[in-house]
Amino acid sequence: MKQKRKVILASASPRRRELLKELGVKFIVKPADIDEDIGTRFSLPALKKLALDKALASAEGVKEGVVIGADTIVIMKGKIFGKPGSEAAAKKMLRELSGTVQSVWTSVAVVDAETGKKSVKACVSRVKMAKLDEAVIGKMAKKNADKSGAYAIQEDDPYVRRLSGSETNIVGFPLEEVRKLLKQFRVS
Repeated sequence: MKQKRKVILASASPRRRELLKELGVKFIVKPADIDEDIGTRFSLPALKKLALDKALASAEGVKEGVVIGADTIVIMKGKIFGKPGSEAAAKKMLRELSGTVQSVWTSVAVVDAETGKKSVKACVSRVKMAKLDEAVIGKMAKKNADKSGAYAIQEDDPYVRRLSGSETNIVGFPLEEVRKLLKQFRVS
């Protein structure tokens, strides 16, 4: 099937690139350079706004096609667990998340660069994490300081005790929602 429109991914995430390729979509990558801080307490409107802000920032100067922005956060008891940014912060985060149930929220925004039309969807999944010992926390923190919640189910599966909802949402790009949005914007 021939793709009808140009697609731009407003993310440097290798996981999002891999998942978008799974849909058979040809795209270019133009990461958004914006402040990703949405605070410490969960707000769905703030998460949706962040995904939209990413798409709009990457759409600047683009004359045609659609731009996809996304953001993923982990929530436990109303507290946001974003990207820790350092190994020490990742360890602290993983100690808090160990043995708990978390909600993983991803918001995806699509902007038509030509018309300005936009749409934003959010998806939630839940993860029950095993109780982690210090050795596992150290190993995970070392390689996941750039991931929300300091974990990656595509790499660290043994710690997941139960999962409900979209697995690709937990990875950071809910494919079913992305597929629906792209169809809405006439991309294949």
